[in-house]
Amino acid sequence: MRKLKKYKPTAFILNDSVYDKDAADYAVSFIESLCHTKGTWAGKPFELIDWQEQIIRDLFGILKPNGYRQFNTAYIEIPKKQGKSELAAAVALLLLCGDGEERAEVYGCAADRNQAKIVFDVAVDMVRLCPALAKRVKILESQKTLKYLPTNSTYQVLSADVANKHGFNTHGVIFDELHTQPNRKLFDVMTKGSGDARMQPLYFLITTAGNDTQSICYETHQKAKDIIDGRKNDATFYPVIYGADESEDWTDPKVWKKANPSLGITVGIDKVKTACESAKQNPGEKTVSGSFG
Repeated sequence: MRKLKKYKPTAFILNDSVYDKDAADYAVSFIESLCHTKGTWAGKPFELIDWQEQIIRDLFGILKPNGYRQFNTAYIEIPKKQGKSELAAAVALLLLCGDGEERAEVYGCAADRNQAKIVFDVAVDMVRLCPALAKRVKILESQKTLKYLPTNSTYQVLSADVANKHGFNTHGVIFDELHTQPNRKLFDVMTKGSGDARMQPLYFLITTAGNDTQSICYETHQKAKDIIDGRKNDATFYPVIYGADESEDWTDPKVWKKANPSLGITVGIDKVKTACESAKQNPGEKTVSGSFG
C-alpha cells in the first residue's frame, strides 16, 4: 500500500490523543480498494492524493484515550475539479461498510436531492466496481439507498423536506456543497443531536467556496478559519481550507497550488497556465478559486 511519505498528524491533535497508525492504514486501505468512476480514471484504483490521504489519516487515525475518534466534524473547503465527489463517496462507503458500526445510518445531504444524488451515484458505481462490496451491498436505486447487509447499515439520500423531520440516529453525514444551502434548517437537523446515540459520529462537510456571508456555510467557514488562525478552539472540529486570498497574486504558480491541491493530477497545469495568460489579457477574469471574500 502506498503511504503518505511525509505524514505528520494535524496540529489540532490534543495532547492526550494518539495517532493510531493501524486505524489510519485501515481507512486508507479501504478507500484504496475502491475504484475511480469517471473519465480517464474510471475503473482505476483509488490512489489517494497526498492532501486526501492527510485528511483520511487525521480523521480516522487520531483517537482519544477512550479509543474513539477525536474529530466528529470535518469542514473541507476546496475548489472544483479536485476529486471532491469521489472522496466524499469513498468516506460514505467507509462509514457504511468499514467502520464496524452496527445498523449505521449514513446520510447524503445537499441543497436538494439531485445534488445529494451526485455523491450517491459515485458510491453506487464504486460498489459495482468492487467485487467484495458488490456481494454485500444491496443497491436500492429507486429509494436512493445502499444497504450493507452484514451490519444492516444504510446510506441514504435525504429528500428536501427532511428539515421538518427528526429522530435520526446518525453515524455519518456527507454534506455536499454546503454553500448552496438556502438556510440552516437541514444543517441543524442533521448535526445537532442526531448523532448523540453514537460513540463516534462523523459529519463530513465538503464544499466549494461561496459568497453569501449570511449563510450557514460562511458561518462554518469562519469557524474553520478562526480555528486555523488560533482565534478559537474546538477539539472535535477538523478544518481544511484550500483557496487563494483576494490579496494574493493568482498568476503566481505557488498560489495555483495553494488553491488547487490536485494540481498536475486532476487539474492540468497547462490548462491553468493558459487560463492565467488569457486572464491577463482580460482583467477581471480569475483562474484559481478563492474563499469567501
